[in-house]
Amino acid sequence: MNCLVCRKPMTVPWTPGTLLRRDWVCSDCESLLTPLAPGCPRCGHPTEDGRTCADCVRWLGLGFDLTVRSLYAYDEAGANWLHRYKFGGDTALVEHVRSLLRTCREPGMIYVPIPLGAERLKTRRFNQAELLARAIGPTASLLEKKEVSSQRELGKEQRRHRPNPFAIHKASRCEKIVLVDDVYTTGTTLHQAAFTLKKAGYEEVSAVCLFRALNKSKTRPI
Repeated sequence: MNCLVCRKPMTVPWTPGTLLRRDWVCSDCESLLTPLAPGCPRCGHPTEDGRTCADCVRWLGLGFDLTVRSLYAYDEAGANWLHRYKFGGDTALVEHVRSLLRTCREPGMIYVPIPLGAERLKTRRFNQAELLARAIGPTASLLEKKEVSSQRELGKEQRRHRPNPFAIHKASRCEKIVLVDDVYTTGTTLHQAAFTLKKAGYEEVSAVCLFRALNKSKTRPI
């Protein structure tokens, strides 16, 4: 048995449930993810005084009003975890964070995953945000996304100023929507998706992100 994150061999005690589990993570990797302490009230980015961070002040100045609950810091451990999950295809890792994702569930909310473009979905074979959303609560695929260049190929300013790739996929009577994505970096993706939904008449939109990139993070591109 190997850990899904570090790939090192690990020993697990035998129980009848052993055969049913697929989310094996060793004790070392288990403790490496860094839960975010209370920080910016709008995106969860760490701040010394709990005030709104500079990024969110900028978004508010542009007329974008979105509150995002971020769960873990996108540090080196977060990057390792996400790359195993997102690019390695170890979807069983969702079980590793399911209990924390579940704490985001609220009555009456519909969880809308950030969609992938058709070609990206065909290549990856799963939408990482959709699996995270399903772990939280009831989902609806309200958005579709035009195929655009991978954000890994873009610089920070290019990400901020890219055209909005989102459109409404299908209408719904949902009144309270929570967008779900894997990682918040510049915030462009979530703010553009929220803008599209609000423009279509969905008045109450917030978001949940598994990871929040830190402004001074030197972790690898996402």
